[in-house]
Amino acid sequence: MARAATELTRSFDLVRKNSTVRARFEETGTLSAETCKTLGFVGPTARACGLVRDVRRDHPTGVFEERAIPIATCDEGDVFARARLRWLESSYSADYARGVLETLPAGPVLARPPFACAPNSFAVSLVEGGHRMLLRPGPAASAFESGVTVDFPVSNAGYAIRLNALIPPVTATDLLVILTPVLMWLWASLVGWIIVQWLLLRPLGRLQGVISAYRPGTSFDLPAVRSPAQEIDALGQAFDQAAQTVARHEAELEAAVARQTRLVREVHHRVKNNLQVVASLLNLHSRGSTNEQVAAAYASIQRRVDALAVVHRNHYAELEANRGVALKPLISELAANLRATAPSSASGTQIRLDVAPVYVTQDVAVSVAFLVTEIVEFGMFCGSTMVSVVIEPEEGGTARLAVEVDALSQTVDCDEALADRFERIVTGLARQLRSALERDSARGRYSVLLNVLPSDA
Repeated sequence: MARAATELTRSFDLVRKNSTVRARFEETGTLSAETCKTLGFVGPTARACGLVRDVRRDHPTGVFEERAIPIATCDEGDVFARARLRWLESSYSADYARGVLETLPAGPVLARPPFACAPNSFAVSLVEGGHRMLLRPGPAASAFESGVTVDFPVSNAGYAIRLNALIPPVTATDLLVILTPVLMWLWASLVGWIIVQWLLLRPLGRLQGVISAYRPGTSFDLPAVRSPAQEIDALGQAFDQAAQTVARHEAELEAAVARQTRLVREVHHRVKNNLQVVASLLNLHSRGSTNEQVAAAYASIQRRVDALAVVHRNHYAELEANRGVALKPLISELAANLRATAPSSASGTQIRLDVAPVYVTQDVAVSVAFLVTEIVEFGMFCGSTMVSVVIEPEEGGTARLAVEVDALSQTVDCDEALADRFERIVTGLARQLRSALERDSARGRYSVLLNVLPSDA
């Protein structure tokens, strides 16, 4: 107790000697004695204002009748006065308790606790570290009984009061009370599982099996649902109606696609025939013309119309497979037409082909046909004797088209206006192919990259 009083005094000295704390506490929240009387304050608040009010002095009971306790007061009435009053009251209380303990008479304890414990119901021990001193003996636990042990630290946790008590054995009534809710829960779970399995999950499982086995074009036979849950039957009927609607729409779409395919085939067929008619008319006019320049112009136009007709003819042939336009037969047929319509000065021109089996879209095929026609025709006009057309596949879904003309590997002896027009045309066609036109003047070679379709398209 003396040590606690010393620690309390040291703690208050930290507050009292700290100028920052005192500046915050002093003259803060000040109450006058008149205000305390008016508001009826009692206890430490009133005593910090200088009022001597304490129930232990005014109405003493018990030990306070035999020994008066000193009353601490302060006059300032601020926060610091209330803190100082707490310290004074704690010091006075410690001195008072020490004085009472010193005056206790010697002899046995006269007072008894107001309650009685059953004999041999618990044991009390004083424990320090690994040492134990029995203060009150208790019962010994049998093989069918268990106990509980609780420690209460005392004297700054240096000692502990250990309480050992027996736990009463569980009776049949106790077991019944404990297990009844569990058994009820298990029974409710079993009933709920049976209801869910037979009335919900099994019908849904049969419905799921029928839905999984359904294929467009087949009949949808709903299973008989014996369940009070009418929503399952309604779900099956809704799926049946949806399946019939989808089947009807699919049939309509297939019919529409068939009509569209026939229409596209008819359009391509008519375009191909019209181009062939135009090419034939141009050929007739070219042969019937007595003017060589007019005849050459007709032949030039005819070669381009033939190129477009070849594209449509090959596209029409691959229309059913939907694989795009095959460049190998297209280039072969185009080369045959170019040799057949070559001017008399280039009648001996040979065209060598090395074309890989690649497929392209119709737009790419048209540009390729025109590009090959322009380069080969320009080479014929410039006195070419050998033309090489090569298509080699490359990485990234592309292929390289290269046209090499022997007459263009040297100084071209052609009309300047014709050469200028040729350069503008082939550059424009390369732009349509979204590729840069590469020129190799030393070899007379022109090449571009083509976007090709996948082989499994």
